[in-house]
Amino acid sequence: MARPWRIQYAGAIYHVMSRGVGRGKIFLGDEDYIRFIAYLEKAVEKFNIEMYAFVLMTNHYHLLLRTTEPNISKVMQWIQTAYSIYYNRKHNRSGHLFQGRFKGVLVEDETYWMKLSLYIHLNPVRAGIVEDVSKFIWSSYHDYINFAKKNNWLDSDAVLKEYGINKKESKKEYRKLIKGISGKEKEFLEDLKYGIILGSDEFLAWAQKKFINPIGKRDPELPQKRQISDDGILNKVIEEIVDRYKIEKEMLFERKRRIPVEARDVGMYILKNNTGLKNKEIGSVFGVSESAVNKAALRISVQIKRAKNLAKKIDTIVNSVFKV
Repeated sequence: MARPWRIQYAGAIYHVMSRGVGRGKIFLGDEDYIRFIAYLEKAVEKFNIEMYAFVLMTNHYHLLLRTTEPNISKVMQWIQTAYSIYYNRKHNRSGHLFQGRFKGVLVEDETYWMKLSLYIHLNPVRAGIVEDVSKFIWSSYHDYINFAKKNNWLDSDAVLKEYGINKKESKKEYRKLIKGISGKEKEFLEDLKYGIILGSDEFLAWAQKKFINPIGKRDPELPQKRQISDDGILNKVIEEIVDRYKIEKEMLFERKRRIPVEARDVGMYILKNNTGLKNKEIGSVFGVSESAVNKAALRISVQIKRAKNLAKKIDTIVNSVFKV
């Protein structure tokens, strides 16, 4: 099945969601939550994005943000890769942490920010984790209701300004509203059942015409064009391996049955464990089957436990490619 289009342009607003593989946990303790939030803060600075709201649940997360460049894929790839590398090292695991690619819903304007921020902050209540949203600490809710902000990089004021004539009034109104709808989200959030676009009929028509319907047209504001890897990560991995192993690039793509080549195996291992590429896609690059990709990754997993130099080399390649 073809991947869905990413609608990307400067100033685009998104509701971003992603889950753990098989709905598995992506946060096991306080340190994990803190680290993910640190990556959000770094992404705000690194990519000059505006973050409006977030919530980190045990096995998934929600973000509300605006990009200043057409680069939502690059932003989210960096956040998820950086956190996955940390998490796998911290908890001595390998493989994908997140289930496929993140879901990014394009949002029209401030009209929808208010409900989306409430929807995001009420996640712990809907999940039955807490009865009072203020009891849940791993979200931006406290930046909305407290005068002393915990996350200064989060722009809660952009949303709150719609609620009152000043900060005191808007924070008070926000607390009142979220308490009033807690437990009644189904009716309140009925119109937030959407696909890849949330907005008016006019906005939907504009987005479809510009980014979805003219599939044959390659719009410069839509970087994702059925590439095997967003933002050139595939090429970066290959170039880095060629440089570290001092080999010709062609050697990575030579098929030698039953003769493992460490550089090739390392390439498949890194792509499998640190990108959203599927085994079939990785295999097509190296000219091998999906099962061969699994076997290569397994060989490297075993070898790095025995060889510290190999583990160090892979870390160097990963850190250089993803710059985490």
